[in-house]
Amino acid sequence: MLVMALASWGVGCGGSGGGDRAAPSTTVPTVEPPPTNPIDADGPDPDVLAANGSYWMFTTTADHLRVPVRGATRTGRWSAPTEALPERAAWARANDVWAPGVIQVGGRYVMWFGAPTVPNDSVSQCIGVAVADAPGGPYTPVGDKPVICGKGGPTIDPFPWRAPDGRLYIAWTQYRYKTGEPTQILASRLNASGTATVGEPRVLLTDPQGWEAIILENPALFAQSDGTVRLLYSGNFFTGADYATGTATCKGPLGPCVRDTPGKPWLASTGEWKGPGGMSVFRGPHDQVWVTFHAWGSVVGYGKGGRRAPVVRPLSALPPLP
Repeated sequence: MLVMALASWGVGCGGSGGGDRAAPSTTVPTVEPPPTNPIDADGPDPDVLAANGSYWMFTTTADHLRVPVRGATRTGRWSAPTEALPERAAWARANDVWAPGVIQVGGRYVMWFGAPTVPNDSVSQCIGVAVADAPGGPYTPVGDKPVICGKGGPTIDPFPWRAPDGRLYIAWTQYRYKTGEPTQILASRLNASGTATVGEPRVLLTDPQGWEAIILENPALFAQSDGTVRLLYSGNFFTGADYATGTATCKGPLGPCVRDTPGKPWLASTGEWKGPGGMSVFRGPHDQVWVTFHAWGSVVGYGKGGRRAPVVRPLSALPPLP
């Protein structure tokens, strides 16, 4: 079932990617708060970077762009997408890129992303890194090998983030269906440049159950005022309306974590959106926590003409966290 879902994912990414449109200008006016206007386009797994007084949204391959990037505009909307990653990584065997996550480290910008390592095989994904001197790119892949590549299934959905003490971390999903072991959400320290992991990864969450089906993916982390760390994650199959978002509370950036939503998801389908997931977290004005995620509209499924459009909201506008 997972193989079929990931294969459908590849089909839904919007083509081969790697378009030739240039990256947007880096001189974008300050926008406060981030735009929340609807984006009428496919844009799975959105990630928003707050940098240089503005906001930049990156998504999984769509619109014939390997990594589409949209900048906040003076009118309080998101710009048309342009190409953030014009060069394919040396180790990648397809143009499709999944779930980019971008973080600022000093005066440089670091993008983590997933890509297939075998042609025409979307379940062969590993995770690599690219860097840029401007938030909107262009980003250049680093190295001739992926940085994170597990065994037993695709390694996907990197989420880099900075803890309150300034240390850098990354969380990701490791599928292990080939070995019959349960899916894991893992986390690791990053080095000072944000381009390599440090030490052995820790398990944040594993053994999907109940509403999650066999899926745990798209981890996103943020620090809470009491010193704990909240983990947001997706469960179930993104191809349908049962895809949803759950939460867990972690003692620290490397766990351990305990599910807050074992019986039902925190954010599920509503009249406004279907299958909300692929969530990412960023800080908006006054250090307020914001989230971005994708959701189907009235039509669910690429085969029926649907699309997973990005949504941007302050966390406070969503149901209270359990």
